Amino acid sequence: MPVFEKETGALAVTDETVLPVGGIQSKQTPKDSLVGAGDKRAKQSAGDTGAEKPRMVKMVNQDLEEVETRTMTLEDWHNKWRRGKTKFHMSKVHPNLQKFYNRMIQGEGRKRIFVPMCGKTLDMKWLSDKGHGVVGNEVVEMACRQFFEEHDLQYTTERIEGVEGTLFKATDIDLQLFNCDYYKLTSDVIGTFDCIWDRGAMAAANPEDRDKYAAVIVPLLKPTGAYLLDLFELENTVFAGPPHGISDARVDELFASKCNIEELLRADRMGDWQRSWGLDSFKEVVRLLTPKQT
Repeated sequence: MPVFEKETGALAVTDETVLPVGGIQSKQTPKDSLVGAGDKRAKQSAGDTGAEKPRMVKMVNQDLEEVETRTMTLEDWHNKWRRGKTKFHMSKVHPNLQKFYNRMIQGEGRKRIFVPMCGKTLDMKWLSDKGHGVVGNEVVEMACRQFFEEHDLQYTTERIEGVEGTLFKATDIDLQLFNCDYYKLTSDVIGTFDCIWDRGAMAAANPEDRDKYAAVIVPLLKPTGAYLLDLFELENTVFAGPPHGISDARVDELFASKCNIEELLRADRMGDWQRSWGLDSFKEVVRLLTPKQT
């Protein structure tokens, strides 16, 4: 899922300007905004009161296509991959994973690492090459197959127990992709993890699904685990996303009761691609979450 580079279209930028902690909080504009009443085309039919119909403001997604809602369905994601609209895919390992890798793994030893809504990110092979067991989740089958094919990895497939979907398993390394709906996952299905690397997955989730998103991911983290969470703050009136902005207050609301939250980076990521979306600001915020001990 989405991670955006300023110039190539992939999400992380290496030339970072770190800003003071506590920066701008995101403002979300209602998706159905009204324009002024001067548009004669919005007039009601003859014989009514003469009042004017409100007209919807069109928004654009990251591909600059006009849309009327910020909500994306699973079929929308399938269509993106079928149409090759995957500019969000990074052609390199995410710089923030490399930068904060040691903080995430918390010492030596082999870890079991989860990458939600993974697409075909190179991050998974990079983590595997470091000796870890890697589990990704991706709803689009095409993305799963492309990951294995582009890395020349042999794999098998089988039905996922307890959930509708397919489990892709590398034959020579400990790497698996659960090709299914993220919101169907539980620890009974996928197990628990020492580390979670969320490289824009939560930022791609529909804003109205954030409570559900957190309710799925927190129980997947072991009591001694670490969750590296890469999110965005953005201000706009016409950008439908993803990525979607999320404020400090909302992150606290979702996670602070169960996790300690440490901000590792806050950086300006405004570039030409983001300006084309009509954004006024675009900031990346990386946090490390660890479960509170009870």
